[in-house]
Parts: sequence; C-alpha cells; structure tokens
Amino acid sequence: MGKTIFIKDNSEPLDEETREFINRLMGETDEELIESFNRDVGNKGWATARGRFHFAIRSEFIRRGFDFTAIGGPDSLSFNRKVKLVGKKIEPVE
Repeated sequence: MGKTIFIKDNSEPLDEETREFINRLMGETDEELIESFNRDVGNKGWATARGRFHFAIRSEFIRRGFDFTAIGGPDSLSFNRKVKLVGKKIEPVE
C-alpha cells in the first residue's frame, strides 16, 4: 500500500484511486502535467474518477508552486480553456 497523502486539513486519508492519480502526476514533467490538464479541457462528461483527477492535478499545481489563479482558486479549477506554463504561472491559451 502507498503512502497516505493528506491534503488541506490533514483530517482524512485519500482513497486509493486519488492517490494513484497523485502519484502518476507527481512523476510527470511540468510539460506532461500541462498536457494532462489540456487533454481534459472541453470534456463535458462527469464521473467520480474525473473529480479525483481534478483534485489530484490541482494538488500537484499547488505542490509545484504554480500560480494558477487565471484558471482557479483555493477550491476550484476551470477546464474551459487549454493552458500553457510561463515560468511558474499557468496561463490560458488565447
């Protein structure tokens, strides 16, 4: 079993699927992480796994110290537009 990863208030361990997403994203380069985000842009479907992926990618943005205020905030992330990484800042692609 993998390490228990806590996010936010350290009160509850994450489920196995969320940990798998987090571990996978932690192994990606910055470019690969942005590609993973962009692959989900425009996807209208919804499933529990997709919510876990969104949580994991947002958590990885925070862990890497990315400024993603142009597409999200403390508890949100918008997948309406593709993005690019400029230094440590995530910006929507025009």
